[in-house]
Amino acid sequence: MRYAVGAGALAIVVVVTGWARWGLPDGDPQHGLRAAQRATGPACRSLAGRWPGRLDGHGRERVGVTGAEAWGDGAVTARCGVTSPRLSPDPCMNVNGVDWLLEQARSRQAGKKILVSYGRSPAVEVTVSPGVRAVDTVLLGLSKAVAPIAQPFHCV
Repeated sequence: MRYAVGAGALAIVVVVTGWARWGLPDGDPQHGLRAAQRATGPACRSLAGRWPGRLDGHGRERVGVTGAEAWGDGAVTARCGVTSPRLSPDPCMNVNGVDWLLEQARSRQAGKKILVSYGRSPAVEVTVSPGVRAVDTVLLGLSKAVAPIAQPFHCV
């Protein structure tokens, strides 16, 4: 059995299969999130099952971004797959075996704290809005999830 397909129908098939293959843009404008460059790698895929359900009293909400999550209507966001920061004069702290670098210039510019796991590849970037009561509690919850990503370099 043969089917004849007109040019118009073929164009629709190409557009639909292209959408199915590449999907919609990997971003979430509500939370200001975009997928990181290496979000589809194995380390970020395995992290997806370890994100905490709550952070500082905020429930987790699914976002349409590969390798990312948000808590408390975007009060806290995290995305896996960013490049680990280089040596920096910015403050770095160790929370349960995970080093976190507070990127001061970016934080001032964004109006919220931006922290990046240090020495891990890929790294995890976390943003914490000013209304979050305890950044240390947020980092405690996220450190448990991030710890299995290998950390060959330390900042502290």
